[in-house]
Amino acid sequence: MGRVRIRRGVAAALAAALALVAGSARAARAQQHPLVTLPLDDPAYVQLDALVDMGCGAARVSAFRPYMVKDVRHAIGAASAPGAARACGGAILAALRERFAAAPDSAPRDGFTAGAEATLRATGLSGGEFRPLWRDIRGTGAGDPAAVGIARARLSWSGGPDIVAVSEAYAETDRRNDPTVRAKQLRRTSGVIDFSEAYLAGRVGRLVVSAGRVRDAWLGAGDESIVLSANGPALDRIALAAQWTHFEFRAFVGSVDDVVLTPGVDGYADSLGARRYHRMMAGHALTWRPSSRLELTLGETGLFPRQGGGMDLAAANPFMVFQVTQNDQGRNTDPAANANLTAFGSLRASAGRASLQGDLLIDDIQIDARDRKRFPDLLAWNVRASVALPVARPAALGAEYRRVGSFTYLETYYTDTWQHYGEPVGSELGPDADMARLFGEVWPSGRLRLSAGVARWRRGANRIGERPVPSRADHAGDPFPDTTTARPAVQRAWLGDAGIEWMHPVFPVRLTVEGARVTNAGNVVAPARTLARVQLVASWRFRYP
Repeated sequence: MGRVRIRRGVAAALAAALALVAGSARAARAQQHPLVTLPLDDPAYVQLDALVDMGCGAARVSAFRPYMVKDVRHAIGAASAPGAARACGGAILAALRERFAAAPDSAPRDGFTAGAEATLRATGLSGGEFRPLWRDIRGTGAGDPAAVGIARARLSWSGGPDIVAVSEAYAETDRRNDPTVRAKQLRRTSGVIDFSEAYLAGRVGRLVVSAGRVRDAWLGAGDESIVLSANGPALDRIALAAQWTHFEFRAFVGSVDDVVLTPGVDGYADSLGARRYHRMMAGHALTWRPSSRLELTLGETGLFPRQGGGMDLAAANPFMVFQVTQNDQGRNTDPAANANLTAFGSLRASAGRASLQGDLLIDDIQIDARDRKRFPDLLAWNVRASVALPVARPAALGAEYRRVGSFTYLETYYTDTWQHYGEPVGSELGPDADMARLFGEVWPSGRLRLSAGVARWRRGANRIGERPVPSRADHAGDPFPDTTTARPAVQRAWLGDAGIEWMHPVFPVRLTVEGARVTNAGNVVAPARTLARVQLVASWRFRYP
């Protein structure tokens, strides 16, 4: 009788757990407001990217992240259409349909909704730390802590299907090595409490306006982008989005952290003293999608430092070209307040079982023959290709090459450098680096992903956080990656990774194992050394997002 009772108790506990999971999943699906954005670490991004990698162009949501729930639902519907079934059908799409399907009674209602997430991140390091990639190789004591707990509380308010407000506070037990943190440490602890998201979004016809704090990323994938990434802290910004059948327009204007220039740190005359600059960023882009298999994007961004604060309304105008604004004869002639402007373009295409993506960033390009002899072009680009494998389970192989020029993202003064709280606004590689990578993945189910990759990584002497900023004058024709007297060697490394992810909307779990064989660590001549890191991230989500 004792064993029977124990078995019945275990069965009852399992049934209760399954009911909790199912109930939480139903609750999460029912409360999804169409204008709510998915956090960039949401499992749906990985699932949608996998469909695109396997040739399902219809599952491509947008070149701009985070995605709104309404756009995810639209992409899932397009991928489920009869004409897309051959390339898009399967377990991954079925899992997405189950999660994002709108129940008959799930129309957004007026009122408040609360949600929460609890995450445990455990990390093991050996030989040192090499992530994030834009920082130097350093000891394990400067890397991810052995255990970190993160708690998030999320409150949403719906005023119907066309307006929503979201506020999310979080507490993290140890902020070390976390580039997304912008708040000061909590008293004498190593932890931090802050708001990770706080925004109001409203829709009028095809136009959606959002104001508040959000982690944005344009082009690229996940957090990464050569244009506007989410590798650093979230931006406080006002954003516009407008969508039609074949076009999508995006624009934003936001604030980034202040920079105080000093003669001793930034290399200018002592007589000028210290000067504080308030900085803002702006960008706009237009995407043309003639079909589900082809997408083209063109746009520009600008970083605008100003003394004395205030917003530059000309720079905030989404319908003016920044280069024209910059050359207005009435603008400030302070060399430390010159804008850092970029232009970018992207092509994404699908053909059969294959997918191709190419992005190009132009930070500066020399037109005059005399300038070409002295100054290098400031470019960044990446090319990525993948193909689905003809096997029983969804699987793909791919290759990617990313390159950031030796002086890309850098300007004469640190006020204009493409950074936010010292972390890159662009690629995780930072300036003066490249990476070639082969990767593969297989999906035993729509929520279980096995992945692996191997990469060759090179890094030169320049850094995104270096002050004074390295001058690019007389460096045209330098070898890539570049070297200096202080950093005379190119850092080279082989990287390897393998991972397993369980992408349940309530209980997501991720285990990754990475290794690096690094030569000339820190860009000084040094023998090869081996580094390894293992990380387990497990979460429980209730009505999140």
